[in-house]
Amino acid sequence: MKTYKLPLVASILLASAATTSSAANEGDFSSRWELMAEAYSSVQQILGGDGGTEQRLSALETEMALFKQQCNLLAKIERATCLDDLTRLTTMATTAVNPDDETRNQLFPTNIPNFVSPEMKKIMANWTPFWLAPGWEGFPDPDDYGAWQTLHDEVIDPATRAGEALLDSLDVTTQEREIGGVRTVVVSPKENLNPGKVLIHVHGGAFYANTPETTFDRTAPLSNVMGIDIVSVDYKLMPAPDWDVLDQRDQIIDVFDALTGEGGEYAPEDVGIYGCSAGGGLVAMATNEMSHRGGPLPAAAVTQSPQTDFTLDSDSNWTLRYDDPRTQVDLLIQSVWPMLGITEEKALDPRYSPALDDYSGRDMPPTMVQVGTKETQMSDGIRYYDVVRRGGHVTQLDAHDAMQHCFHGHWGTPEAETAVGRVAEWFEEHLYKK
Repeated sequence: MKTYKLPLVASILLASAATTSSAANEGDFSSRWELMAEAYSSVQQILGGDGGTEQRLSALETEMALFKQQCNLLAKIERATCLDDLTRLTTMATTAVNPDDETRNQLFPTNIPNFVSPEMKKIMANWTPFWLAPGWEGFPDPDDYGAWQTLHDEVIDPATRAGEALLDSLDVTTQEREIGGVRTVVVSPKENLNPGKVLIHVHGGAFYANTPETTFDRTAPLSNVMGIDIVSVDYKLMPAPDWDVLDQRDQIIDVFDALTGEGGEYAPEDVGIYGCSAGGGLVAMATNEMSHRGGPLPAAAVTQSPQTDFTLDSDSNWTLRYDDPRTQVDLLIQSVWPMLGITEEKALDPRYSPALDDYSGRDMPPTMVQVGTKETQMSDGIRYYDVVRRGGHVTQLDAHDAMQHCFHGHWGTPEAETAVGRVAEWFEEHLYKK
């Protein structure tokens, strides 16, 4: 196999980099594996060397620039992967050299661009992925219902208190109601500017977590911005004996049918539906099932960061697996999917994976798909948007650069306000379309 050697580029070596041996200049690398092994060794030498933060950052910058040139000399088939590996190493090493940098997440080294608002940067830099949280010991066994319930209960109280504080700040009230045999929480603004109109909200939480009360950050801002009532559905959570994700889907449909059917308070064309993550997936599943049945449909739908393909075949599940601070793909495969009872047969079934269905020849509500470009489920959203649009339906893809999973929930940041505003515009356009 051909080997490559980078000639010494003395002109770019800074005096502050003298603590390193410039291994990238000295090595012959026949593959990216050999190059990256040397790069890790070089980084270790820099991290353990003398000098202050600025000196070590300068040394790191110089050494990584040389390794980057070496990557570019490798065979084409290895070049892109080598550069990607080197970028990740550089990010982690830079974080280790300068642990006081408030623009980087110390636990989860991923890029935070300069254009991100200070408010969102603070959240991203301080976010602790759940699998890196102190004391986290992994998910329970798939069929240990009690342990899953305990895991869920541990986050209920703090999330509920935060949501109640948001309700107070936005002057939004709530009322518990049973609709279609399902518990719901109706979120109402101080002034209802849309009498006769309503939104259905489906919360996320990987199908096993959260309640309407823990997700007021997804309902209160939109209710306040639009001046509209929102019915948040408290669907039965997994895991449970004799229960399935499709049963959760059917509870969403039950609420819609009760609101719009005989004796209901609304016409179907006066109802919108939305949700994030698992909630976005359930919205896609529910509207797909309503479409197949041929009955009334909501006036519009919004799926935010939706789970639409249980096979995990979507590209960003793998290309962004080390950049999404909220989702760990390996844990989905090892723990969450088995807990949900997702078999290969179910994963390939369009009732579970609506991105795999054909939407031509039938009606669908106008559907917005909202995603962030830093989340593993970005491609699930893009693919769902694509198949619905190819079916001939009104759709809109609303992508937000550098944003993480369900970022719109961080109310008080400009990014969340923009995202919620886009959702409000979509519903206002279609709830009043004659």
